[in-house]
Amino acid sequence: MVKLAQRQIAQRYRESLFGAAWALLNPLILLALYWFIFAKVFQSTWTGPEAEAPYALLIFSGIIIFTLFSEIANNASNLVQLNAMLIKRTTVSTRVLPLASALASLFTFALNAIPFLVMYVVLERQAPPVTALLAPVLIALLLTLSAGVGMIIAAIAAYFRDVQQVVPLLTTATLFLSPIFYPITSLPPNLQPIMEFATPLGLILPASKELLFLGEIPPLLPLAGYAVVAAAIFMMGWWLYGAASRGFSDVV
Repeated sequence: MVKLAQRQIAQRYRESLFGAAWALLNPLILLALYWFIFAKVFQSTWTGPEAEAPYALLIFSGIIIFTLFSEIANNASNLVQLNAMLIKRTTVSTRVLPLASALASLFTFALNAIPFLVMYVVLERQAPPVTALLAPVLIALLLTLSAGVGMIIAAIAAYFRDVQQVVPLLTTATLFLSPIFYPITSLPPNLQPIMEFATPLGLILPASKELLFLGEIPPLLPLAGYAVVAAAIFMMGWWLYGAASRGFSDVV
């Protein structure tokens, strides 16, 4: 699986001038764009308890987490087609493909985390609080859910190519519906619980900010529920992808 992940990473940046450096450049370019639009054009400010942190740092933490989910979902929409030769000519289990894709996206996330940590130290003039050591737990939960979603998308997209057009629209909607550019506490109280579960990031993003900026442990009960849902979606994706993979060689 690791070798397949390395292969996907190499394919992603093959023949590009900057190679894997794009994994660092993409989130920084998006950060500059969104910071200019929201902070300068719309004069947006953060109104949550993390408001003392720089706005750019707050949205950057959200962008790199969103990128992990969106990359897995978007890549899954054409995963089977891109690996048609591998599916037809090797004995490699097709179940490994979406997991390798998720692992490749985790590599991108790790690269994105480097400039974030540098910006954090420079702008905050201190290292993240010790609670930041728990952030990988949140990423593991999101990765589990994202991998499950990716397997479901890959299984359906292999037979219905319209999925390739729909998934980018859904991930874009997720970007703006998730509390990336605004705190979830800015929503009406009756809407907050709904939005926490309306997107895959509704719980993860606020929890990550509590760990990274407030030095506090987020409420554990909602995260336990998220873990159960993530595990269920992963198992559903595993079963559906396995069932669908029996006909992949006939549709690619």
